[in-house]
Formats: sequence, structure tokens, C-alpha cells
Amino acid sequence: MNKQDFDADAFYEALEREVRTRSTSWRQVSSDTGVNATTLTRMSQGRRPDAASLAALSAWAGLNPAEFVQTTHAAAPRPQAQTLNKVSLLFRQDPSLTDDARKALENILETTYNNLRTKDAKDVKD
Repeated sequence: MNKQDFDADAFYEALEREVRTRSTSWRQVSSDTGVNATTLTRMSQGRRPDAASLAALSAWAGLNPAEFVQTTHAAAPRPQAQTLNKVSLLFRQDPSLTDDARKALENILETTYNNLRTKDAKDVKD
């Protein structure tokens, strides 16, 4: 049996990062996207957006909603791409980062990630 769950919390966190990066306000996000401020407030409380709001917010933030859908199988979990590889790719695509800055960020994140991931996850990798 397959189960698919949209991770609304992770989606909202990604939106929050974009709001901070753009130094904008949620009021401006609402204005730019046409998504009601009440919907944004509900999302901050863990509620899922409707399809139209999801589409508008994804377009505004440059997010792919499919990346926030987690599929689990009863017998075996779907293999996931390496988290650090995904982050590294994003850094490589960021024109505001020099190669040295990108490498420094990758080193910081790799060290932090390896120190913070759960023991069970380390056992699977090691």
C-alpha cells in the first residue's frame, strides 16, 4: 500500500525562508500572490493550503510542490536522494555565491548535518 503525505510544515518553512531572503512581509506575499492573509495564517498553524493557493505560492517562491510530498510504502520506503547533494546543487545554481563561498557553506552544512542526524540514520549509512 502506498501513502502520500504533503508536508505542509516544510512547505511553510520554505516560504518563510523566501520571505526572509526577500526581506518582504506576509502582507506583501498575500498581495503578490492573491492568497488571502487568513490562508497564510492557517498555514503557519500547520493547515494545508488549497490547490490554487499552493500553486500561487509555489510560483511566487520558485518551489516545486512535488518536493514536499513524501511517499511511503508499507514494505519498503522510497529511496531518497542524498540531502546534501540536493543542497549542494542549489548552492551551485545560486549566482550570488562564489565558488569559495559555496564550498564553505557546503562544508558547514555537511559537518552540521552529520552531527545532527539521528543515530538510526547514521547506522544505515555506515
